[in-house]
Amino acid sequence: MTDEAGKRRPRWGLRVLLALLALVVVAGVALAVAVHHRQEQERLGLGAVSAPSAPQELEGSTGRTGAFTAQIDFTSMATGAETISTEVAWDDEWFFADPTVYNHELATTCAVLSAVANSESGYYQEGSDSPAYMEAALAELGFEDISTASYQYRSEIFDEVVDFLAGTDDVVAYSVATKRVTADDGREKTLYLVSVRGSYGSEWLSDLNMGDAADYEMDAIDHEGFMRAANEIVDDLAERITREAGDGGTDDVALLFCGHSRGAATANLAASYADDMTLGLRVLAPLESIYCYTFATPELTTVENTGDALYDNIFNILNPSDMVPRLPLASWGYTRYGHDLWLPGYGDEGFDEKYEAMCEVFEANTGVECPYVPEDREHVDKLVEDLGREIPTAEDLASAGGVVSLVHDLLADVNPMQVLYGHYPSVYIAWMQSLA
Repeated sequence: MTDEAGKRRPRWGLRVLLALLALVVVAGVALAVAVHHRQEQERLGLGAVSAPSAPQELEGSTGRTGAFTAQIDFTSMATGAETISTEVAWDDEWFFADPTVYNHELATTCAVLSAVANSESGYYQEGSDSPAYMEAALAELGFEDISTASYQYRSEIFDEVVDFLAGTDDVVAYSVATKRVTADDGREKTLYLVSVRGSYGSEWLSDLNMGDAADYEMDAIDHEGFMRAANEIVDDLAERITREAGDGGTDDVALLFCGHSRGAATANLAASYADDMTLGLRVLAPLESIYCYTFATPELTTVENTGDALYDNIFNILNPSDMVPRLPLASWGYTRYGHDLWLPGYGDEGFDEKYEAMCEVFEANTGVECPYVPEDREHVDKLVEDLGREIPTAEDLASAGGVVSLVHDLLADVNPMQVLYGHYPSVYIAWMQSLA
């Protein structure tokens, strides 16, 4: 090849580089256009599966009041997408009782409804034939008004990509349903049920968004990723209750919050905010009518008044072999609002008999053997101890050394997939039912 020909023809390496650069630019522009288009669709309410209407009334079920049992369908992580079913109890009288007194039947029903919140996502995926699990469940329990609209634009894979790129992943999907409940003595209330979905898609990144109190010019704050999600729910409730209560006030309103994992953290905070609001002028419901049961609840705040009597209506049910309730670390100053109630754990007196009973319930519910390994409690305890020693503060986690320590300890001391079994909603449900 002559020098002149070499000058006229770019080298193949340069051609490939330029082609790749062009592809990156085109792909970036296309992605930006697609993200903007999707955001516009969301703004206009287009391009998503519409919220389903409530199922038609079933004879002897929808509209029921008082005390009864109902069969509820949902999916389990232990069985993939397969639908399973379990019986739950319901009693309108629960919502005229003291919310600071733990109610195991109500808690067990909330454990199931928290699992149903996770199952609902499939309905909102384009082309899916998944049923609207939450609508069906709440219709069985006699609820008249059901909204799962927040699942729109938060259940498709591309929507999760959009949230990640736009930095709008501090959200959750949740259901709000209302039912007029009646006490044995004839008193009535309007119950608002809020069941919150656990971590989904890019929302996992929000689980890591603990925030910085300095940004708020405060000494301590709630976990930022959970706080923003909880604020959305409270604002939604405030708007609905104000509109529906009108001039009648909120004295006859009751609230029930529940959720699992990220949903538990969000429900815990939302309930605590509703409690706080009873001290001001913008009251969602009387303090004596606010109920909250959460499961596998992460540590979620660094404020110091979480044990105040104001939050005695919040109960967090936790599995000692589950890693999630131990994060963020208590040694970093994190805790939960309300009361922590620990399920039986490996090494506790009488555990073997209780574990056997739980496994029987789990298999009856799911049709498969329970995969959860209670001995993981020892590994979780050791991991928490090691992390607390090697990563003394939350700020240290962001350092390169903190990340290395986290990865090293996780890989050295625990089997992440095995430990995850103890986090399954179906495991929590089986424990709750076996302890009845």
